[in-house]
Order: sequence, then C-alpha cells, then structure tokens
Amino acid sequence: MGYFVELNTLIGLPKDFDVTTLAVGKKYTVIKQKERAFPLHLAMLFIDGSWNFYGYSVAHSAKTYDQKTVIEFEVLTLFTPQEQALYKQKFLEAAKKTGEV
Repeated sequence: MGYFVELNTLIGLPKDFDVTTLAVGKKYTVIKQKERAFPLHLAMLFIDGSWNFYGYSVAHSAKTYDQKTVIEFEVLTLFTPQEQALYKQKFLEAAKKTGEV
C-alpha cells in the first residue's frame, strides 16, 4: 500500500494570486491542491503557473489536510524584470531536458 505526496522545490502561486502585492519581508499564505512536501526554512524560488519567477522565499510552515496543503511563506528577495526573464529562460531550457515541461 502506498501514499502519494508531491515533493515540491518551488513555491507555486495560485492563479488568482495578486503578484502586485509581493513585498520583501511580507508573509503570505497559499493553499495548494494535493498533499505536498516542502523544505522548510531554506531559500526557495517562487513562481506562477506560467513559469514566471518572482524571487526567493522561505516556507515557514506547510500543513496538509483534506488533500490540500497550506503553505506560509515569506518573500526574501524580488527579481527585476530582467532577472525574471533570465530565470524563466534558463529554467525552461533545463526543464525541457528533464521532461518537466
């Protein structure tokens, strides 16, 4: 018998998340479908569903219940538009080689 838990190394923002509210030092809570495992207290990139990278964050907590995961994270850094474009380009280039996208 097994149990499915998705391992995440990026914090994905929900489609309805207003990225204009992002600010360094501010904490946010997002709910993700499925039960997921996140590394806590380590710098992680955060992205949206279109593979736009916004900066680095740290997950302070990740709680699973009812086939959902609630993540509380804090923004550590925000990328400039040029940095966002470079991260997206390089990630998509690599992820195509691994089959992630």
